[in-house]
Amino acid sequence: MKTITEKVLTLVFICLIVFVSAQKQLIIGTVLDDSQLLPGASIKIKGSSKNVVTDGEGKFTINDIKEGQYNLQISYIGYETSIVNVDVKSGETVDLGVLKLSQKQKSIDEVVVTGSLRNTEAKALNLQKNAVNISNVIASDGIGKLPDRNAAETVQRVQGVSIERDQGEGRFVSLRGLPPFWASTTINGNRLPTAEEETTSRATAFDFFPTELISYVHVNKSFTPDMEADGIGGGVNFINKTPLMKTEFKATLGSGYNAKADKGVYNIGLMYGGRTKDKKFGYLINFAHFIRNWSTDNFEARRSGDQGVFRLELRDYNGVRKTTGINTAFEYVLSPKSTLYLKGMYGTLSDDETHYKHRVRFDKLSSANNTARVELQNIHNLLITELTSISLGGIHNLSKGKIDWDLSYYDNRFKYGNIPDKANNSYYVIKYTQSGVGINPDYISDHGNGPRAYWKADGGKLDYKNADQLFGFYSDPNFKMDASQMRFTDLEFYKVFVEEKDKIVAAFNHEINISDNLTLKYGFKYRDKERNARFSDIFYNWTNGTAPLLSDMSQYITAQANGSKYLSEMNAHIGNTFGPVLSTEGMNQFWFQNNGNLKINPTDSEALEYNKALGRNFDVFEKHADAYGMGTYKLNEKITILGGIRLSNTHTKVKGYNVIDNVLTPVENTKNYLAVLPMIHVKYALNDKTNLRFAATRTFSRPNFGDLTPGGTYIEADNEFKGGNPNLNPTYSLNFDLMGEYYFSNVGILSGGVFYKSITDPIFQDSFIGNYNGMNGVQFTAPNNGKAAWLGGIELGITKRFDFLPGFLQYFGTQLNATFMDSKMEKPSGRTVKLPYQAKELYNIQLFFEKKGFNARLAYNYKGKYAVEYAEEDLNDSYYGKYASLDFGGSYQFTKHLMLYADVNNILNKPLIYHFGKDETRPEQVEYYGVRCNLGIKLNF
Repeated sequence: MKTITEKVLTLVFICLIVFVSAQKQLIIGTVLDDSQLLPGASIKIKGSSKNVVTDGEGKFTINDIKEGQYNLQISYIGYETSIVNVDVKSGETVDLGVLKLSQKQKSIDEVVVTGSLRNTEAKALNLQKNAVNISNVIASDGIGKLPDRNAAETVQRVQGVSIERDQGEGRFVSLRGLPPFWASTTINGNRLPTAEEETTSRATAFDFFPTELISYVHVNKSFTPDMEADGIGGGVNFINKTPLMKTEFKATLGSGYNAKADKGVYNIGLMYGGRTKDKKFGYLINFAHFIRNWSTDNFEARRSGDQGVFRLELRDYNGVRKTTGINTAFEYVLSPKSTLYLKGMYGTLSDDETHYKHRVRFDKLSSANNTARVELQNIHNLLITELTSISLGGIHNLSKGKIDWDLSYYDNRFKYGNIPDKANNSYYVIKYTQSGVGINPDYISDHGNGPRAYWKADGGKLDYKNADQLFGFYSDPNFKMDASQMRFTDLEFYKVFVEEKDKIVAAFNHEINISDNLTLKYGFKYRDKERNARFSDIFYNWTNGTAPLLSDMSQYITAQANGSKYLSEMNAHIGNTFGPVLSTEGMNQFWFQNNGNLKINPTDSEALEYNKALGRNFDVFEKHADAYGMGTYKLNEKITILGGIRLSNTHTKVKGYNVIDNVLTPVENTKNYLAVLPMIHVKYALNDKTNLRFAATRTFSRPNFGDLTPGGTYIEADNEFKGGNPNLNPTYSLNFDLMGEYYFSNVGILSGGVFYKSITDPIFQDSFIGNYNGMNGVQFTAPNNGKAAWLGGIELGITKRFDFLPGFLQYFGTQLNATFMDSKMEKPSGRTVKLPYQAKELYNIQLFFEKKGFNARLAYNYKGKYAVEYAEEDLNDSYYGKYASLDFGGSYQFTKHLMLYADVNNILNKPLIYHFGKDETRPEQVEYYGVRCNLGIKLNF
């Protein structure tokens, strides 16, 4: 690998020497309006087929220009076309500086309206229109129009995109009904390392990344060869803010209220950037800090053996989340042709969570006296996610093309904070049990698996639609948990540490303009990745006499915060049964005062020292080496063809543990594979407003880290091995996309298209017979590559202003999109099902009003239900239920320097439901998050 790297670097160096030395005429410039840069602007030379587009910073370069006089035509959706005359002399680089465009207007009033509002959509639509591939774009000022507080929530408004939530906030992104780990999530074009509490997948959790750091979001439905193609569903590329053309200071200050937590939320944002007088040195510092109190009411129905509930968990969460983001960018213009940059980013999410879990154990019912037990878990933890990155790169314009390069480092880690102390930092749980609690026997049946409470759909009394029926299982209607009867049961330290580092990501790209109609491009990318995962779950029991009661900690017990309001949305009164609980200080003191009386329970504990938790303790060392070549050919003024191929070589080494003859034994495995990814795109511009696009591409997704672990346990008595599978093949997809777009002159779009994916080697949890350590006929339970699958769908969308209507109505508009999907795959057992995470439909409906400095938007988002895990019959499949949300964002621009804004989140306060089977009659988990609102000001100087 070192030899290959040296050869690649030598080739890159030769390319730099050869092409940087070439000198011919260039035309460069920057396009903007009165206040902001305009990316995606089209620059055409009249009488020529030469055409370029401004980049994300509004800059353009026209290469290989002969001497003479030229007329440049600069066009932009929503703006008047501008004509610029240029005189090019021999050996000269013509720097046109800043070129200003004026917005189309019908009146003086509309100048105010469009100046502050419409350029948002104009930026996004121009980038989308001029791209060759199929994509959607969101601009930074468009993000701020709705109360989307992190990067995941930003993209949920795009057609074909859905998100998974945690405590009411967006976390994972799914594209076109495929799992989050089948989507590529990148920042500035580089795939992000992942680190998350419970998952061992490649999906990136984006709840730590504040929207204030984002300049643009590109949702790529189809890849071109110069993009990382590790994403079957597509990719989401978040582009950070970069130095501005003029000195600018922005500040945001806001405060709000979380109705469920009955506490405040606070946010501050600062941005300062600009350039020196000679415009050579650019700088930007961007800071965002968001503090929100939050609360979640949740109940979960646990089952084992059949559809009956053996344990009902009543969960009350309260916490404080703090998100901090820092983005720095520096740029130095060496010459009109060459620019160097240095970028740094830091993002962190800390979640100080207090959680009280009341567990009603129907399975412990004594038929002699119809009593069972209730368990109280007092839980406190601090979850911390941190991402750090730094990038150094350059852009060099040549006489016949451009070279860009980038060297980056990324570090993403998850850990628990120092609770109860630094040595035992963990998800910290203290459990008490109250026995002899009377249970209404009408709720309990035994169908051969022990005492269970059954749902109404299965002939029982549990009814999700009737709160009194659902929670009416206590025989005493006035029952309340009693601290003097709650006896200590066990103490738990649940520990997770995950760190994934891309120790170096090196990229080189060279674009060559062969002629006005043909552009070639090639490049290389190399990544050196290391991922370390550590896990243990340690239980302690009382060993010195009789275990204490909760009342023995009387100075540290307290009433449960918002306990009486638990599940008030369901008109439930079960919160009245909650008794005293340990305060967070009381939880710490319990350990400090009693650790000498506690002893580890090896039977219940999961850790390497007990030959357990093998699948959560492993290291991955991975090297990616990519190369690509592509060409873009303008067949005529209407048809553009882009074709090429990307080669992606992956070398993976995984180190883990096996248990052989009851001895923990280190093991490792290596695997190499080369992904060959041909791609072709055809763009047909019927006219200046209409595009028809076709794409045929091959993409892939690497196996999840947890699936690759070589660790496993052989159970001799059962002749069974449970573990990972380091020999998994990646999953491939052959993708076909057809999309049509019509761009309205008043900044809007009508679009529609179809897509189809033929997927090979999807990964399933499988059970099969194989050989292990010289023994035949061993039953393996491990992930394995399965049979082929397919996914197809339709996307429709429109953004339209009603300026064709009279009077007041002309200031309204709408943004609608919908995605309809279907899929099919076959499990190893032969059962035919839909792909996991594939909902039938996704909707977004926005109604907006814009007049002068006032802007208001009401946004409805709907996602249909989808299966997360499949069993062997629908009754046991686990579904993420349908979910709908309604949000409001409004603002008023008092002056060009001052804006007032107001946001309201989760207006409908619909529950998030996981359920068994296709309907909601057997809920697995139900959560309510409450309504949140925010009010603040934005300053711009």
